[in-house]
Amino acid sequence: MNKPIIGITSAYEIEDGLRNYHRTTVSIDYSKSIIAAGGIPIILPVTSNLETIKEQLKLLDGLLLAGGVDINPQYYGQDFKENMGVISPERDEGEFLVLEEFFKTEKPILGICRGHQLINIFRGGTLFQDLKYTGKEVLKHRQDFYPELAVHKVNIIDNDNILSKLYGKEVLTNSFHHQSVDKLGDGLTTIATTSDGIIEAFQMKSRKFLYGIQWHPEMMTARGNEEMKKIFIEFINSCQNIK
Repeated sequence: MNKPIIGITSAYEIEDGLRNYHRTTVSIDYSKSIIAAGGIPIILPVTSNLETIKEQLKLLDGLLLAGGVDINPQYYGQDFKENMGVISPERDEGEFLVLEEFFKTEKPILGICRGHQLINIFRGGTLFQDLKYTGKEVLKHRQDFYPELAVHKVNIIDNDNILSKLYGKEVLTNSFHHQSVDKLGDGLTTIATTSDGIIEAFQMKSRKFLYGIQWHPEMMTARGNEEMKKIFIEFINSCQNIK
């Protein structure tokens, strides 16, 4: 049986020490997690060439939208506010094209951190540009120590999803974000939150497999966390079953 091929989106970065030199980069933790779960990772370079994107996506059984810098708030109808982070116009343009085209296939999609937020915006949702705009006291959601360290509990509030299947009513996770979902996009259902009400995961129940996860299970998986690897196993199994 052939292993599923998973496309992983990447960043468009500028080399500080060399003028007009750009790179495609992505944390190796995503590839490690896909391999550990039984899949074959392929890194998708940033491009806005639609013909190229369409041909790349034909190769894939599943799509993993990776983490990264903030998304331009103009994509969800807002001006820039204080505490907005760095954006990448090239990545925004290319990644929305990738998601739009792959969404048409009905194949499995997993969004992590930025990818989770990208799916929400794609479905017409919005973000808090910084957690201070939630208007309430929040937990520390941007840890600065070991990447695999669990720093808060995530409450699973819906029982018809992979998180409930894998972890029951709660799971301990890491956290690396300063933005979060505000208005939820069309067709998405919140399935997990932290105690401060931040949306940590959602699902699109009309599709076989479409999940957004705000924390970074790949960081934990790549460093030996067998519980977090289960998320990637579910993703790979879902991709395998479409063959």
